Amino acid sequence: MSSAESYRDAQEKLMTLNLLQMVFKGFDTLDSMRAALERNGVEVSIANLSRYINGKALPKSKLKDELLRALTQDESFNLSIDQLIKDHIIKDIDEFGNIRISNLHLLNDSKTLKAILFLAIYQGIIPLDVDKIITAEVDGIPIAMTLAHLLNIDCVYARKRKPLGTTMFITADIQSTSQGRVETIGVDAKFIRSEEKILIVDDIIRSGSTQTALIDLVRKCEAKPVKIVIIAGIGSRWEKIKQWNRVELEVLKIYSATK
Repeated sequence: MSSAESYRDAQEKLMTLNLLQMVFKGFDTLDSMRAALERNGVEVSIANLSRYINGKALPKSKLKDELLRALTQDESFNLSIDQLIKDHIIKDIDEFGNIRISNLHLLNDSKTLKAILFLAIYQGIIPLDVDKIITAEVDGIPIAMTLAHLLNIDCVYARKRKPLGTTMFITADIQSTSQGRVETIGVDAKFIRSEEKILIVDDIIRSGSTQTALIDLVRKCEAKPVKIVIIAGIGSRWEKIKQWNRVELEVLKIYSATK
């Protein structure tokens, strides 16, 4: 097993404990949870299940694989990405039909945020073959940092002001369609090397202007934007960046006036 594979295996074991702890909240007893796992073909003793839930032991790789399969495939465990996001984001529609969402609960719940991102990795939504992550300040930072830890890579965040000590600040403009103004974000060129494969992440996408600016930044650094992954999308205006920028885009949950 390579070092990268060993790291992923260790992360998956730790995340299995995290998921088991989350799932256990929906059961009255350890025995009822063990029975639910048994129905999915997973044999685990109550004693070991208790150790895993309490973080006292890690399952072996084979059992870890069986647990992850059961936890992610059986809908009764309530571990779908869509449901986890829905449970932690507040949606509101004002009198003019404008959609507003608050992600404060999600960004302050590190266990759930980590679970969502891990499930996206486990399901192949987030690619493993990337060199670095980029996002824009501010709310994208917790997502980028959490994901960087899971993938064991570095993350970079674009800032609105040039940081102290930066010698080459690469910038791109955000064209705000709602407010009719232009904002500039940038990164220190030394943090993104030529030919690196960059994953773009963010918390919310509405028009796609911020994500378009991040794509421009990556390309100006002569690196390759390989995919954009967003937690929540509002409306449908952002869909245009699929055509404009030729970068694969994945929005984990879409909020519309009817959803």
